[in-house]
Amino acid sequence: MKIHSIHDLSNNYVVDMLRDNLVTVTESNLVKNYHPDFSNDPANLFYILKDGRFKNGDYFVMEEDGKYVGSAGWNPYGDVALVLTRAFIPITERRKYNMARYLLPIIFEKSIDFKKLWITCNDYNFTIYRALTRLHNGKSIGLCSSWDDVYKNFIPIGKKTVNYTEQYVAEYKRY
Repeated sequence: MKIHSIHDLSNNYVVDMLRDNLVTVTESNLVKNYHPDFSNDPANLFYILKDGRFKNGDYFVMEEDGKYVGSAGWNPYGDVALVLTRAFIPITERRKYNMARYLLPIIFEKSIDFKKLWITCNDYNFTIYRALTRLHNGKSIGLCSSWDDVYKNFIPIGKKTVNYTEQYVAEYKRY
């Protein structure tokens, strides 16, 4: 598994890999946030990258054998680090838990100065928040539920407004 930082937007290989793969996003609840054709929308990943939200954090692109397998970032939000932000995993790579195995350890290391880390979920991906809640409460999250144990350390804390959007938040406290 190769992990690329997109800190340097002049890294054409990584930017092209991201663009070439996110151009295939057609899910109606995701297209505006990820598809490069919507890069003028402030909620779109390409707008966010160009605008510099990850300048004090980072955005990572994962590849395996030359194939895009997902991407996500982290960035400061006041005294909190938002983690796995603008995460996208191709359908073929979901349930492999590459975010937990490969990206979260890097994000934990890079955001070491933050006591609290938040995973945020919008209404369209509420199932992630529901799964984090069930994990935290020691309950099963259903069939094919081999979520990595690291997610058990995120405590659901309810809704918060983050980046002008009401989101469900789960918090990880380091100490």
